[in-house]
Amino acid sequence: MNYSWSKSLDTASDGEDFSNNASQPTDSTRPNLEYGPSNFNVPHRFSWIFSYDLPRMGSSRLQNGWGFNSSVILQSGQPFQLNYNFEDDFSGSGEGNDRPDVVGPIVYHKHNPGNFIDLTSFAIPCTITAFAQANGPSGTADDCVPGTRHFGNLRRNSLSGPTYKQWDFALYKNTAITERLNMQLRAEFFNILNHPNFANPILPSFVADPASNLNANSTCSCGFNIAGNREVGNAGYQIAATGDVGIGNPFLGGGGPRGIQLAAKFTF
Repeated sequence: MNYSWSKSLDTASDGEDFSNNASQPTDSTRPNLEYGPSNFNVPHRFSWIFSYDLPRMGSSRLQNGWGFNSSVILQSGQPFQLNYNFEDDFSGSGEGNDRPDVVGPIVYHKHNPGNFIDLTSFAIPCTITAFAQANGPSGTADDCVPGTRHFGNLRRNSLSGPTYKQWDFALYKNTAITERLNMQLRAEFFNILNHPNFANPILPSFVADPASNLNANSTCSCGFNIAGNREVGNAGYQIAATGDVGIGNPFLGGGGPRGIQLAAKFTF
């Protein structure tokens, strides 16, 4: 059994920007503003691995040889931030991956992947024109009053992704067939409780774009709030990929739905 309580802080967590701001600052003139949790920061992690062979009961082959083993993993979500994915160059830096402004309390719905975090707390980093206020924002820098565009104030890795909870369990039966030949029958249950585990919002696209809902639904000003207003409807950031799918490598025990594996093993 092991529990880890940790915190890792840096201004760059990688050699390249596989995810936005992992190595390069948003504002190259003020790299100190990137100081925050590392991409790999996991504040809490608990693991419990246990195994037990049931005691012998008489001489019957059917009664003896039973056992089980199991592992439980519980851990905090990993950090992330929102970056616009080339909707426009709001800061004028030419990069096209600016972060938004925080304009309200950040609200999570961690049990609702269809509305994981309210985007009504964020806005494009500029002052909105009167036309955009009257007609709804388009989601481009055309909504901005000239001279007001700036780098968004959302801090790097200041948001927290979904937690990870998984219980894997295996039941096995060892049987001696001859003096030299043994057989093990085994049933393995990955994520036996079928608990939903979702990937960090930056996966699988390596960017958490607050404007993604706007692109899918032109009537939704998600992530493009006018300061002081609170939009209604589909105004939440959605996550759909499980952990294994998010990294592009689905496998049993990688955070997907319940999986069952049956096996027979012979040793001699």
